[in-house]
Amino acid sequence: MTTELQKFISECLEIQKSASKTFDLDIVKQSNNLNWEVSVRYLESRGFSIALITDKNEYGVFIAEGFSENNKIKGWGLEHHIPKKIIVKNIGFPLKSEKPQAPDTKIQGLKVVPTHSIAVLFGTKKDGWGSVEHIPASSFSLSIMNTGAIQYGQSAFEGACAMKNAQNEVFGFRLDKNTERFNKSIQAIGLPAINEKIVKEMIEENIKNNADYVPSLGDGQLYIRPSVAGLTGALGIVAADTFVITVEVAAFGSYIPTSIKVEGLKYIHRPYSGTSKIAPNYSVAVKIKQGVKLRGYSDYLSYDVNDNVEEVSSCAVAFIDENNNFIFPPVQDEIDKKERHILPSITRYSIIELLKFQKKNVIIRDVHASEVKKMKAMFTMGNAVGVVAVSELSVKNTRENAEKNSADETIFFTDKKYQEIIVRIRENIFSARTGDLENFEKWSVKLT
Repeated sequence: MTTELQKFISECLEIQKSASKTFDLDIVKQSNNLNWEVSVRYLESRGFSIALITDKNEYGVFIAEGFSENNKIKGWGLEHHIPKKIIVKNIGFPLKSEKPQAPDTKIQGLKVVPTHSIAVLFGTKKDGWGSVEHIPASSFSLSIMNTGAIQYGQSAFEGACAMKNAQNEVFGFRLDKNTERFNKSIQAIGLPAINEKIVKEMIEENIKNNADYVPSLGDGQLYIRPSVAGLTGALGIVAADTFVITVEVAAFGSYIPTSIKVEGLKYIHRPYSGTSKIAPNYSVAVKIKQGVKLRGYSDYLSYDVNDNVEEVSSCAVAFIDENNNFIFPPVQDEIDKKERHILPSITRYSIIELLKFQKKNVIIRDVHASEVKKMKAMFTMGNAVGVVAVSELSVKNTRENAEKNSADETIFFTDKKYQEIIVRIRENIFSARTGDLENFEKWSVKLT
């Protein structure tokens, strides 16, 4: 290892927590790539992020493996960046940066690959939230036993989306609503409230930094995942001493079908915490969905203890009756003080607002299981899936009947007239996401 590289390491180790320092590119160019990577990985293990500032990214991109032979930056999408400076930030938590990979928008589901950057915001029980940092996509080193998110499920997340329009401009959809709901989920797991404006900007900047990953119009969307996790100091059922918010993104194609078959499991109820988007609500759904999919269904519908419809495992639901009324099961405190455990869906709120603007008759009320067979249509809605019609609902009253795939009732929704209504709603939401829906341009913010 050269003297210059040793000096670089020494100077980096002197950087105080939450501070940063820039270095000339010579330190990389004059170093053997192997020695450079060993040095970077050592510094990362000590809690330092090492990144390359370019003409297209002021925060920094991947540089752990050095330059290629022709001084090009390694990693997908970085070939046309012009290197400027090396920036070292003391994150205060061990990490490992990862080389950006090409997105795959042809997959059936989300596939996470390293992108250009992630955003991180650390906090402590003593001092509250710190400051936002944008660093190359990285994984963090965690203690399994001492991590609240792993031991006690002290974590929460959001699912937002961004899309390109026909002019290749990138729009983020209702990110203020995502941030507002995220704040409520964070407090639901015992962590301090966030400054919503700061976290919204954190999300927007991360989308901008990863604009290369937004699929072209018609090819898919960019899924944005803000997450919060309790870290150290959680060896009991208490709030962690340290915690972190991260914002990561993943491209996905238009893999959701226009209609799905759903299993109605009347013995499954949303948990008390269902009004928040927290990890424990979804861990219990994993095993249930394994059985649902083996039986040939896409998702399952849950009911409350009084047999009123709640939601499918990852989406809100709504119905259309024979009088063209749009009926939405209510969320907590929406129409009364009755206890309900349905997640306040952002897409659901948007569709209700849209339908009311279009002078449609929207009714928000409990929908009993016995009423569903009288409905003309059923659909689901969510940020990732958009709007999807339900073609069949196979109702199982007991676990035993579900395991035998023996339906107590099967309801089909096949009326083309109502299916076309759902298609128009889907198209309107799609247009709204790219800022192209007249009178609803405010829902989407132009980011590039």
